[in-house]
Amino acid sequence: MNYRRSAIGLSLFLVVAFALIWMTFVTLHRGVDGSTRSYSAIFTDVTGLRVGDDVRMAGVRVGRVDTIELDGIRARVGFRVQERQKLYGDTKAAITYQNVIGQRYLGLSRGDFGQPGELPGGAQLPVEHTEPSFDLSALLNGFEPLFGGLDPHQVDNLTAALVTALQGDAGSLTVLIEQMSTLAQSLAGPDQVLGSVVTNLNQVVQSIAVRRGDLGTLITSTRSIVEGLARHREEFLTTLTDTSVVAGRMATIVEQDRPALDRMLSREPGFTRHFEENKDQFAYLGFNLPALLKGMARISQEGANMNVYLCNLNFTAVPALSDLIPAIIRMATPSGTVEQSPMCR
Repeated sequence: MNYRRSAIGLSLFLVVAFALIWMTFVTLHRGVDGSTRSYSAIFTDVTGLRVGDDVRMAGVRVGRVDTIELDGIRARVGFRVQERQKLYGDTKAAITYQNVIGQRYLGLSRGDFGQPGELPGGAQLPVEHTEPSFDLSALLNGFEPLFGGLDPHQVDNLTAALVTALQGDAGSLTVLIEQMSTLAQSLAGPDQVLGSVVTNLNQVVQSIAVRRGDLGTLITSTRSIVEGLARHREEFLTTLTDTSVVAGRMATIVEQDRPALDRMLSREPGFTRHFEENKDQFAYLGFNLPALLKGMARISQEGANMNVYLCNLNFTAVPALSDLIPAIIRMATPSGTVEQSPMCR
């Protein structure tokens, strides 16, 4: 009996252990689903890229890196992508930062070079169609004199702007330039620190020069926005004029009603004190006010009149009327049965 219990316990332990090991393996092993095609690309620098890293198109994972080997003074990266994802002669491969801790992935996108025809499996992208990796550590080490005079929040902002700019976000280039300008102004006093910044800034400028096309696109888009605003300048001026007239009229109304409002707020005992002393009675009004306003909106929505179809009428607050109205109704209905119209029913 004890032998059977031990065997059952050992079996359960082995099943749970193998299940956990399989889940860990599936999580860490980033395979590619379905059939794939293999390609290669030539880079001048693949710093930080590892075998098994993702291959992405528009941010979506479509494959993985299989091999990284030296080809003369350059690096050849072998990768495979899902068969349904096509590569063309104008495909551009770039080693892009995934996060600040240094992880990278191979990004594929369409460029403005080469032939747009589809590439067969096993094709190789030349070095002219690739963008190499960038050593972020060297860049951040160059900014070490700056980081010594900044608080952690400013360092985080600057680092995030650098990484996003290197990933090709044109909008972050403006943020990066603005951050650099502010830092340069605040640190213009210490000549030694400023000298270190100017020396190390060369690396940053070289990195941004690679993205000069994105910067040109940003400038062109900004110019288009300014031209659009210039075309609608008269409409904006007319809107501002109308707004000024409305604001002037509202100011006149407020100025005229201000004495009466001041008297209402300052008189004794005054509405404010009365409301405070009888707030329990006002609570009933406040609770039912939304329903009352909703009903008023429904019966007055057709114009400056009230459209009401009367079904029942009773006065419970006045005893004389509460007895008189039912008597009149009984006299008007000899049959003794009051029938309402189809709409009321």
